[in-house]
Amino acid sequence: MKTADLLQDDDLALRPLACATALDRPVRQVFVTDLPDPSRYLDGGELVLTGLMWRRGPYDSVPFVASLAARGIAALGAGEAAAPVPDDLVEACERYGVPLVAVPAQTTLSRVMAIVVRRLDAETSAAGATLPASHEALLARLPAEARRGFRQQVLGAITAYDRRYRSDLLGTLAQFLACSGSWTACARRLNLHVNTLRYRIRRIEELTGRDLSSLDDRVDLLLALRA
Repeated sequence: MKTADLLQDDDLALRPLACATALDRPVRQVFVTDLPDPSRYLDGGELVLTGLMWRRGPYDSVPFVASLAARGIAALGAGEAAAPVPDDLVEACERYGVPLVAVPAQTTLSRVMAIVVRRLDAETSAAGATLPASHEALLARLPAEARRGFRQQVLGAITAYDRRYRSDLLGTLAQFLACSGSWTACARRLNLHVNTLRYRIRRIEELTGRDLSSLDDRVDLLLALRA
């Protein structure tokens, strides 16, 4: 779907304010935020909806829009529940090439989000991909924020350990799982003695609270690595 499609819905009453000719960019996801810099949660192609609570003054618009432009979003929808969209936000969007639409006070952001999600699901179904056929496809359907949160929860302690001690437990884990838990094959691939590999795996288990002899725990770790 495209943001331009939403402009055809008279009930939504959205108004284009900036870069209207670019509203035909494909929308891949919808994301609602009032963070001053939500870029770390964006993958590109999102319709970003905001209630403008991040804006304390005109000086906030440029850094906010610049962060969205850097991630390649499809468009920005600004809610007017509290006040009309400010000119400085319109100017920043024109400057950085970010399509901007106003969401009037009578149209809630949650309603816009629900419509976008419904249309995206309909497009996915029409393409014959109603159900994900692999764990990669399943992960791809999750919001980027959820994937990052899951990865941090499962692997955050390993990442911090590697950073602090300049080790590569994360790489060891990836290779161990790629070898289906074969000690010999993994040790050979990493050019390590098996005892050294066993030490590293024990350390990974201690840091994550997972047991790598357990299939369930291996699945958790594999999904976290690929999230």
